Amino acid sequence: MIQELKIVLKKTYSTSFISGDGQVVKIDFTDGICYEIVPGFINKDGESYTYPDTHNGGSWKTTNPRAEIREINNKNDAWNKNLKRLCRMARAWKDKWDVPIGGLLIDTLAYNFMKNWAYKDKSYIYYDWMSRDFFEFLKNQDSDKDYWLAPGSDQRVYRKGAFEYKALRCYNISLEAIEAEKKYPHTAKSKWREIYGTKFPN
Repeated sequence: MIQELKIVLKKTYSTSFISGDGQVVKIDFTDGICYEIVPGFINKDGESYTYPDTHNGGSWKTTNPRAEIREINNKNDAWNKNLKRLCRMARAWKDKWDVPIGGLLIDTLAYNFMKNWAYKDKSYIYYDWMSRDFFEFLKNQDSDKDYWLAPGSDQRVYRKGAFEYKALRCYNISLEAIEAEKKYPHTAKSKWREIYGTKFPN
């Protein structure tokens, strides 16, 4: 099913890069926007979905994205829109550093971090500290831990690989960027671009 979906999407988006990976088909558009598409069937409860997973010989799994979306939206509103912005920033980091981490795990870890972050309701001027503290949170995760529980649904979200070392490297770069911000703003901007790529604003 994943491959069939990939073929169908390729007919519509022939100039975009399309790849299939385990549970999703990913479309990278030339403007930098990326979509991860998961084919699925809604279950009789009207909330959960059954979807294909090609890992380990292939199987069908169940997910409850509506509960997750509600929880993310509620907390994003309560936390001054910072949760979704952090999730987008983490995706830019994932793309720049080729981090083996899925979108749902990014959302889950960002949610877990923001719950206890002291400045979660502050404005964007705190985003340098948010980046630094989030990378510190990521680098300190248990490297032997296989899964986390998604917000709202408590479904298991498994890791794809090790992300802790790349988080450590970017934590160190963020320290350098913050140190340079007052006296050397151009250097600071370059450091942030080392982390987030060209998606970091000019």
